[in-house]
Amino acid sequence: MLSTKSQPEFEEVVVGTKSYIFENGIDELMFMPDNYVEVLYNLGAPITRKLIGSIRSVVINTGDLVLSTCRSKGMSLSSESLNFLCAKVRPEYTMLLYPKDVPLERDAVITLGVPRLENLAHFQDHLDRLLEGINDFEPSFIVEEAVRIIQSTNGEVKIKDINDQLSVSKSFLEQRFAQEIGLSPKEFGKIEKMKHFLENYRQYQDSMTLTQLTFKSGYYDQSHLIKDFRYFMDSKPRDFIKAYHHIL
Repeated sequence: MLSTKSQPEFEEVVVGTKSYIFENGIDELMFMPDNYVEVLYNLGAPITRKLIGSIRSVVINTGDLVLSTCRSKGMSLSSESLNFLCAKVRPEYTMLLYPKDVPLERDAVITLGVPRLENLAHFQDHLDRLLEGINDFEPSFIVEEAVRIIQSTNGEVKIKDINDQLSVSKSFLEQRFAQEIGLSPKEFGKIEKMKHFLENYRQYQDSMTLTQLTFKSGYYDQSHLIKDFRYFMDSKPRDFIKAYHHIL
C-alpha cells in the first residue's frame, strides 16, 4: 500500500516559544548556534544582535518582529533592557517564513513587521497566523532527509554517506542547503555535534569529567572540541560553559 506523508501540525514546526525578561542587570547574553530559525519580538529597549567574529550588527527596535535564519556562528544580544519573546522553528521551514521570491541570505535577519504584541499568548497567536500556509508548504525532500539524518546521528554522520544515501552529489546537496537553510551540510553537522555536547553537559556535568563528556559527544579528543568552540564562540569550552545561556 502506498503511504503518504501527513501534513505537519503547528507543534511539529514550532519547537517552542518562551519569554525572556532580565531584570537583574544583565545587558548582554551569548548564545550558541542551534540550527533553528528564530522569530524574535522585542518588548524592551532596542537590542543589538551581533554574530561572533563579525563586525556587523543588527538593531532590533522596540516592537520589531524579526526572523533570524539558522546561524553559522554564536551570537550576542545586548540591550539596556533585555525583554523579548522567542520562537524556534525547524530549519526545513525557513522558506515558509522568509519573504517570497527573495534569495535566502546567509545569517539573515528579516523584519516581519511591527505588530502590537503584549505577551506570549499574543505572540503565539500571531505566529500561528504567520504559519497559516503550513499545510500548503512542502520542504525539499533532499534537504528534509539530510536534516533528519544529521540530527538523528547528532552530527556524527559523514556528508559523503548522506550523499550516497540520497543519491545526490556533494555540490547539489550544498547548493540546496544554501538555498533553503543558509548553511552548508558540514556546518549544520558541526552545530548538531556541539548541541549534543551541551545536552550531555547539562545532564552529566556532576558525574562526568569534561574529557569523558568530550568522547561521549563524538569528539576525537579535547583539541577537536576546543577547535569547534573557538570557531563558533571564540571561546574555550570551560570559559563558555561558565556563562552558558540556552534559548528554549
